[in-house]
Amino acid sequence: MTAIGQILCRIGLHRWGGRKRGGYDQYSSNVIEWEQRCERCGKRKRWVEAKRDRQR
Repeated sequence: MTAIGQILCRIGLHRWGGRKRGGYDQYSSNVIEWEQRCERCGKRKRWVEAKRDRQR
């Protein structure tokens, strides 16, 4: 990683790669786990969303 890339990641300006769909949450079948990874430093960002067809 270049020095500029290290600085940018350190201040929170990551280069997030494409979204990766994970498995379903073990507690509920109506949610989807998502994950993104920074291409420079490898930091992971994970979140959970409700399935679109089950939202009210």
